[in-house]
Amino acid sequence: MKRYDLCIFPAFPGASVRLAALALSAALLLAGCGSTQGSTPGSSGPAAASQSTGSSQNAPALATQKERITEQFTLEKTIREEWGSAQKLTIHVPQLVCDSPDAAYLNDELAARYAAEYRDYESYPQAEVSQDEWCSQTYIDWDAYWYGDCVSLVVSSYYGGTDPIYSQGWCFDFATGKLIFVTEMLQRMGLDPDETQLAVYRAAIQTFDRNMVQQEYYDYLRESGMLSGMRADTLRDNGLENLTVLLKNENTVTLVAGYHTTAGSGWRPLEVELPLTPAAPAKTPALTDTYGSVSVLLDGDTRTVTIKRTPEIIAWAEDYDIRLDGDVTLPIRNAYNNYVDVCIGELGASFHPVIYLLTEDGFVEYVDVLRCLLYGQSLLCADPIYIANNGTALALRGAEVSLLCADGTETELAPLTAEWNSPQQVDSTGTFSLGEGEDWCWLDLNSGGGCQLATHNNRYFYQGAVTYLGATPNGTALGFSLIRDTDNGPEWVSFSAALKYDYSIDYLIFTPLSGQNPLTNEEGPLVLTHSYG
Repeated sequence: MKRYDLCIFPAFPGASVRLAALALSAALLLAGCGSTQGSTPGSSGPAAASQSTGSSQNAPALATQKERITEQFTLEKTIREEWGSAQKLTIHVPQLVCDSPDAAYLNDELAARYAAEYRDYESYPQAEVSQDEWCSQTYIDWDAYWYGDCVSLVVSSYYGGTDPIYSQGWCFDFATGKLIFVTEMLQRMGLDPDETQLAVYRAAIQTFDRNMVQQEYYDYLRESGMLSGMRADTLRDNGLENLTVLLKNENTVTLVAGYHTTAGSGWRPLEVELPLTPAAPAKTPALTDTYGSVSVLLDGDTRTVTIKRTPEIIAWAEDYDIRLDGDVTLPIRNAYNNYVDVCIGELGASFHPVIYLLTEDGFVEYVDVLRCLLYGQSLLCADPIYIANNGTALALRGAEVSLLCADGTETELAPLTAEWNSPQQVDSTGTFSLGEGEDWCWLDLNSGGGCQLATHNNRYFYQGAVTYLGATPNGTALGFSLIRDTDNGPEWVSFSAALKYDYSIDYLIFTPLSGQNPLTNEEGPLVLTHSYG
């Protein structure tokens, strides 16, 4: 496979001054770590450069940068393995020229990850391969994207098959000799991490949904719990610190994100390009609707639901044990698509409001207000009703909402909502424990939605069921409805939490969302150990 350049040489605002300063120091070679003349650690506008390209006027600066990163392992050879098959190896593994502990750590990690298993092949003879002989390919290469003394070192790898090239990045500050977080790198470029994170989440989940709406097998994925897990993983795996930073031109930064799929390895990369100088957001009309005691507002990043305490809401106290002390306005926590229409209708015979959101891609999401409030005051978008697509508008038909489709037909959404609300398997299953002694507690989830929970060394024992509510960056959001026996009769508790099983450390990350949670009064996540036997 041909070695390629991932970026061009960009020049940020003010770059000509800084490049002139760098040119004055072109003859200086770096000894260990240190900043280049003309840039200051943490400055917001140093010139950016690729490792491998550049114009002649920028050659001195590039030459200086090239002294900072070399290759610790290079292998370009076609070999024939012991069982006779041919394999083409194109391997370039970088190393930082810096004597700091962080640089040594990264160099060792790169060697272990990308070079270790191929060193034996250095002694293999060059293989002769016929023109029509199939030859597998292994490709590892790297590039560097500079921002002053900070570099985003990107290693790209391909191991054959239908999967695309996979990229992994590390950010390093030569001025301090320290590895830095992606968040810090972006802050030095003038980007707001929270806004950047939201933009990545939206790009990733929109791409996931567009891909899924074109499939014909999402029913199986939904019923098996795979769909909720894939959607939640798409959010979780796109946290900023999991992303790779590319600087392809002077005006933008590109973050290599991705989304989960059933094809190949299950992951497809997605490049999210963001301007370094954000333009004023385009003013789009606010979307609103009101039905009975419930109203919704979608206005830019503001996505809220207001519930007025009227007699029909007060009746929820007796019917569902839902009590609101007054009017409340709640955010919709995980509405990541772009919407062109909104409409509120009912589900069932009693006052059961459901908010339907039509995406710009023509499919429908919904917020089942009553269903969410059963588990606390946290409103979440359920997974899109992928079968309700090709829509152009929403319309209220009596008490229920229909999707108006581009072909002139209408799709009734209430039956599909009831189907989407039906129980499905939970992806984070097993028995997990926390604490010790009198503080010991445990949680057991089975794939069918059954749940058992005990606290205070089994003094308080609950059992019941969980309901899937939606995908969040912290995992799949579940509503818990549990009961325990007391001397005064049965005691019910209900709450919502986001759960994600981390296979790499064999722990369950339990993040409370809302409601009466027996495990903790804290808002932060709990780390539960997977118990066997």
